[in-house]
Amino acid sequence: MPCPLLQLPNELLHHIITILAPEPPSLSQLYLTPNLHLVRSKQDQNLKHLALTSSQFLDLVRPILFSHACLELKDEPDFRTFLVRSNLNRYVTSLVAISPPTPVYPDDPSWWRRVLRYLDPNRITLLAPPVFIGETLNASVQGGFNWAFEIDLQILQLERDTCPPRDLSSLQNLEYCTNLLTARPWTSMTFNESSSLKAYHHYEYFLGRVPSFVGEWGFHLQPPAHSPDADPDPPALPDLTTILETFISFSYIAVFPFFNHMELMLNTISKMANLHQLTIQLAPDVNNHATELEQRGSLDPNDPWMELERWHIDQHPSIVEFRSRDLHVEAVREDLIRVLQDNMGNNWTFDGSGTWRRNLPPVK
Repeated sequence: MPCPLLQLPNELLHHIITILAPEPPSLSQLYLTPNLHLVRSKQDQNLKHLALTSSQFLDLVRPILFSHACLELKDEPDFRTFLVRSNLNRYVTSLVAISPPTPVYPDDPSWWRRVLRYLDPNRITLLAPPVFIGETLNASVQGGFNWAFEIDLQILQLERDTCPPRDLSSLQNLEYCTNLLTARPWTSMTFNESSSLKAYHHYEYFLGRVPSFVGEWGFHLQPPAHSPDADPDPPALPDLTTILETFISFSYIAVFPFFNHMELMLNTISKMANLHQLTIQLAPDVNNHATELEQRGSLDPNDPWMELERWHIDQHPSIVEFRSRDLHVEAVREDLIRVLQDNMGNNWTFDGSGTWRRNLPPVK
């Protein structure tokens, strides 16, 4: 006797299957310490189990399963062959690309040129070492002091407004495109820089330079020095300001960054002329006990918290929503709220949970 469920129209079955589809784990783990478990889900494997019940359900489930694809860059040729031959590449709306800290053979930082010839995702998440992410963005990340930070992986996520499916055979040839940022009209960026906590063990830790493309951008974008003894102005990165003006949303996660590094990050934000939403997280996640573990060494436990309380965000005329993800830390909550409110002025409304919204004049 045929299953009654299979007698329903495919449109209705598709709707039911969509409800069963969980959020990709890369979204829920985006604000945690970057690690290779980013794409592993602890949720029930409902869709995979359903796909095993019949060939009809397999045909209905596969496009939804592969809407969120994961690619280890070393496997890109096989990944491409499978998706294209199965005609599943047209369903991919988000992609997680992974380059491990110590690959057997170095991955190509221009991987996106090939991948975006047969995929057209609205979101790309790259999990990779700092230098590799920098190379992907055509930015030279200084890794000379990385031994102190021990940052193996960082996360870069780029999103654009949802676009309707299009003919993948007409995708642009990116042979002469030098930067992933210009390969698609991205409007949102999230960068998880990982933690600077281990560097606090070292004498004069604040002189170290975090391996980070955001820091490199900020260094090249910093205002010119007026002192006659100052170093020459760093050379400007071509088209960087134009690229930054395309972003309307930016989220920055960096556990216990140095104060001088935050200044570089703010230099970068200052060039995002059309930025509407800004989210910042500078403290460990609520379930992260890294601070307690590091106190077993030479770390002064007051140093990272002092740096956290000293940061501020400059006024930015285009921002209408600012969110701090650090208010779960009771020890700094009151001081952090006071610092932010003093800095932002009276033209903002605080919702009590970490979000400030600009009071805009009524539309006439």
